[in-house]
Amino acid sequence: MRAADYVDEILGSFRKQRLRTALTSIGIGISALTITLMVGLGQGLQTYIETQFLAFADERVLMIFPGAIRGGSQMMDRLAGIGRPAERLDEEAEQQLEVRRGGMWISETQVADLKALPGVESVAPMTWLEVDGIELVDAPPDRAGKWQVDMAVLDNSPLVGELSAGRMPATDASEVLLAPQYALAWGIPADELLGRSITMHVPKLGKVNRRFLFRDPTAFKLERKPFTATIVGLAEKSPISRAVYLPLGVGREVARFQSDNPAILSDEKIGFQAHLRIREGHDIDEVRVEIEKLDLVARSVGDGLDEIQKVFLAVDLVLASFGLLALVVATLGIINTLLMAITERTREIGVMKALGMTQESIRMMFALEAAAIGLVGGIAGTLLSLGLGLILNVLAKTYIPATQALEGYEVFYFPWWLLLGAPLFSSLIGGVAGIYPANRAARLDPIRALHHD
Repeated sequence: MRAADYVDEILGSFRKQRLRTALTSIGIGISALTITLMVGLGQGLQTYIETQFLAFADERVLMIFPGAIRGGSQMMDRLAGIGRPAERLDEEAEQQLEVRRGGMWISETQVADLKALPGVESVAPMTWLEVDGIELVDAPPDRAGKWQVDMAVLDNSPLVGELSAGRMPATDASEVLLAPQYALAWGIPADELLGRSITMHVPKLGKVNRRFLFRDPTAFKLERKPFTATIVGLAEKSPISRAVYLPLGVGREVARFQSDNPAILSDEKIGFQAHLRIREGHDIDEVRVEIEKLDLVARSVGDGLDEIQKVFLAVDLVLASFGLLALVVATLGIINTLLMAITERTREIGVMKALGMTQESIRMMFALEAAAIGLVGGIAGTLLSLGLGLILNVLAKTYIPATQALEGYEVFYFPWWLLLGAPLFSSLIGGVAGIYPANRAARLDPIRALHHD
């Protein structure tokens, strides 16, 4: 049979069994809608996180850690361990815990060695600090008081990309760079905020075990000290919306008070980690090999992105499984529809065989009919999910404050491969479901089929 003949037979069968075919296609459509919506939900979050991650990350920058730190970051290690059984802590693992809590530092000597490597443009030590709120000096009465700080970083080359206003803080000055969302929170235009001062309330932690402190906060009375600095710039807008970036000058004072250690940020303890920028035209992997020779660990933007993608692959599979359950039920519907069609068309099949139609052609005809039912339902379900997703995105932006705060975030995001893959996958499942009925039709005895009433 020619392709046109198969199309005519399939369309003719659809016309004869309109209601039954429509109901079966609806079942497939619901499955495709569920799969597309669920995966689109996961893709929306993944796309937003990856976009924001890349927005303030430079692929030519490597994060350098002390050599004792092996493997991924603590957060990524915890994400990767979800669902896995507990593992015994050996001596090396215990050392990792100590290192990640600040037990290891990068020294000035190591920084100098890094700067001397071929292809290295700059090296900037970085230290994480804790600030229990900042206060705008001479703030309006309705904006007075402490404001939250989620991240305080001492870094001469911050994780901020381009600036949205002002300039970078001078290295040895009492100046700071803020996340631009503070200007919005205080209701002050960015250009008017520059030049004003803030007070940072810094706790003295020393060697206090912060995990124990969280269990029983009344057991300790932390000493806090105010540090004043001038706002000279605002970072580029990113999800890190409550961040303060300090240069070495005021940052050294804050770090030494907080740790109760005057040796912090000295030649031997210049930073917990460092940012290393690679010159244009140099191979990142080659530079990483040289860094490893210095007993240091280098991680790139791609490393973090790979971890994010692995986590979301598992999330997408879990979300898609809900639609797959519905697809199993719809597959049974296709099998039932075709078996009933074969019963009703037994005499017709006998005529086809008597006229010379081969078993292979009959098998192909019914398999294609099943695939066509799956394709029609898949297209309808995908289009419906696309429209429903767009409507839900608008409603979420209008009525859910959490999504309003995330600029560029779409609750449902449908990449091209999902919109193309859902109908094709539905058609494939339909074709697979049609194998048994197609084989049954192909094996019918033509003489008995012709005598079928």
